[in-house]
Amino acid sequence: MWIYTVNPLSFSSSNGSFYGSIQNFKQTVVGITDDSYTISIAGDITGDVDVSGFQGELTGIIAGESHVRVSDLAEETTELHSQGEVTYMWIPFNYDMDLYMSSSPALEVYDFPLQLEEWQLSGLTTVTGSFSIEGILDQPFDGSQWIDETVECISLEQLSVPAGTFECYKIGRETTLSWFSTDVGNMVKTTVDQYSENMTLQMVATLQSYTHVDQSITVSEDVSPSVSIPGDSVVISGQAVSTSSGDPIQNGAIFIEIPSTGASWSTTTNSGGQYSIPIVAPTMIDDTPCGRETGSGGVVVHCSNGGLSGYHVQTLTTIQDAPPAVPSIQGQTEGKPKVSYSYTMVAADPENDDVFYYVDWDDGTNSSWIGPYASNENVTVSHTFTKKGSYSIKVQARDIYAATSEWGTLQVTMPTAASAFLMKLFYRFPLFYSLLHQLLGE
Repeated sequence: MWIYTVNPLSFSSSNGSFYGSIQNFKQTVVGITDDSYTISIAGDITGDVDVSGFQGELTGIIAGESHVRVSDLAEETTELHSQGEVTYMWIPFNYDMDLYMSSSPALEVYDFPLQLEEWQLSGLTTVTGSFSIEGILDQPFDGSQWIDETVECISLEQLSVPAGTFECYKIGRETTLSWFSTDVGNMVKTTVDQYSENMTLQMVATLQSYTHVDQSITVSEDVSPSVSIPGDSVVISGQAVSTSSGDPIQNGAIFIEIPSTGASWSTTTNSGGQYSIPIVAPTMIDDTPCGRETGSGGVVVHCSNGGLSGYHVQTLTTIQDAPPAVPSIQGQTEGKPKVSYSYTMVAADPENDDVFYYVDWDDGTNSSWIGPYASNENVTVSHTFTKKGSYSIKVQARDIYAATSEWGTLQVTMPTAASAFLMKLFYRFPLFYSLLHQLLGE
């Protein structure tokens, strides 16, 4: 539950105006239906209203309900009803207001996981309703607005409000600034300053207090890796424990879903309450395109056992990713066995991602994956060949999102010490090599 004060709340259009505030503006999560939070809304509204020349002091209550997706907090629908009195010349007149708002597709105000970046927000928002003052006015209204704007997560900063001091992501839209706290799970403060030819709206909502209710099962969740390319393996894991006792939930039923794609999986917890299941990262396309992202979606983990239940949500992001270029490798191509030699490799990644390297020494050993290193950074490793012979060293580069390059190669020869001496001799005295070649008839 979150309780806000909305002050000031100012609205004006060709049909009228209002200036006032909303006290005890309460939002309470009362349930989950079809992967959406059901949120009840309540508050007390007061202010001065001027509608079609009728002026008075408005006092009333607000009640309603909104639906927000569990996986990404996208706004689906909001239904509000307000009733009370408008006092004119000391005479009270009853009023009623109904308001229904919907967004298609659901309005993804946030692009989780939140970080300093920009994303696109688009969708059609429709508003219908009516406002009536008994015996004075009966005015229906409806309209729609296509939203197409850039949203920016501007900074991460500390913000103090009556509910406390919180680390918040500052999020800017064309007419709105908001401060979102992951600890609070909602906005800590929102300001709206909208001016147009036909309408103005000014509003400041500030968090006064909030309360979190514990679930009967506490579920942890790790998505590894949390950023992937479609088709790669991702592991969903965590633990489920009884919130009251801290004991692990044994043989708990685990249901995992990515609502944005319709994909789901199931497993059970072990004796320690732990669960782990590999999945294939699906192709996700959402309504907040951002950079290389193809999409992001909440991975919802539900656990139930003996009448107890709990859930957790983490975001999986899929991206477009090109592999690094074929790495080059340079170093000693001739030498002696049992002597350490240095080899330098480098690869450029088209998206400038950090890269790992894997070297196959062609002698039954390898470097395993080492790194990460910056794109186009020279990386030097050492190796000792223990036996004479010719070797084809192979090196591969892989960026941090697992896109892997083709192999780069380098041919090396490790003769015996005597052979190495003769090769140097032949190199310095080519006539001697030619004479020996003729004598041997080769």
